[in-house]
Amino acid sequence: MADVDWSQLYKHRRSVKNTWPKIWSLPVAKRYSSVLMQGDLQPTSVLEIGAGERALRKKIQKRWPTCNYASFDVDKHGDHDFYDLDEINGRYDLVCMFEVIEHVTVDIAHDILEKAYDVLAPGGTLMITTPNIYYPPGYLRDATHITPWCYDELGGIASLAGFRVKKIYRLYNESWIQRLIRRVLCYPLFRLLGIDYSRQIMLVAQKPSP
Repeated sequence: MADVDWSQLYKHRRSVKNTWPKIWSLPVAKRYSSVLMQGDLQPTSVLEIGAGERALRKKIQKRWPTCNYASFDVDKHGDHDFYDLDEINGRYDLVCMFEVIEHVTVDIAHDILEKAYDVLAPGGTLMITTPNIYYPPGYLRDATHITPWCYDELGGIASLAGFRVKKIYRLYNESWIQRLIRRVLCYPLFRLLGIDYSRQIMLVAQKPSP
């Protein structure tokens, strides 16, 4: 495990910050699956890192029936293709890490992202979700969380690993009355207090083509 170059991480973080100066600069999407399924993405192979119960597999196979799915998780009680980062092999068009990166240290996160970069095909896509630190309960409610990732830090470490950050979203999906209260009526107060109503953020990045 190589130590992260903190000066370089700061440089990449500042670049992301220049593109999206505030958390409120990020567009809002309903859920990770709506981002995953939108656009012209047509993966033939998907790797899920930190797959847990492999719930993503059903969504993948429903949307892309011929797509090959592989999973990695350190929990050996689950049925996964890989249990150690060094074991991961193959070539993938899409790598997903949903609610995983906050459970590891910065150095380990960088190692995981470098591995994801290695196994992604050129032009392949990386998708990551993590709790939005501007919505404190989303991060603080889980004692297994180790590293809080602000959106610019998340984009910065992905960029440091070689990825080109394409989009960062805030994820929010509630009833229309809750949307009215939080996104309209309470929005000025949230801005004043420096907090947000979105529980998660989602990064979409790409491995550059040659």
